[in-house]
Amino acid sequence: MAPNRHNQEWSGIHAVVRRYALSRLRHKEMAEDIAQQAVLKAIEYQQDNIVISLHALALRIAANLIHLHYRQSRPSDSLDAAEDLACTEPLPDRVAEGREEFKAIQVVLARMPALRRDVFLRRRLDGQSCDDIGRALNLNPKAVEKHITRALVDLKAARVKWQEDAPVSPVPEACDHA
Repeated sequence: MAPNRHNQEWSGIHAVVRRYALSRLRHKEMAEDIAQQAVLKAIEYQQDNIVISLHALALRIAANLIHLHYRQSRPSDSLDAAEDLACTEPLPDRVAEGREEFKAIQVVLARMPALRRDVFLRRRLDGQSCDDIGRALNLNPKAVEKHITRALVDLKAARVKWQEDAPVSPVPEACDHA
């Protein structure tokens, strides 16, 4: 590769990495420093290793440098204390609410016509394409799309009704469960 073309490629990578760093850091000078370090490390790395994507390598290095920057700049004592206070488990009322909503969805699915339910589950749970579902069930793709749309309308209506009927629980002040 010609030296001028090589410099243009690294300049383009530098610009992309600088924009990425700026979007993460919101500090122009720090973003420039991260971009320079990332490109330099990428240049050094690619001299001894086979690199498929220089852009991906430089962006990964920049992400690691940004992570390192935040890790070094945070006051660890206050964050450790905050982790002790913060509850990572969902609140019991949220768990119960999620279970109730899941039961309501199961009821709606059970009441759907069998073909509509089958089409919907194949598309949303199994990830099959409309064409594949159509071939398997001997339906044209438009019919498959209509079944999916109607299933979504049924589920949306049931969810709205469930939300209207669900009691509103008070917001807890602290996380007491462990």
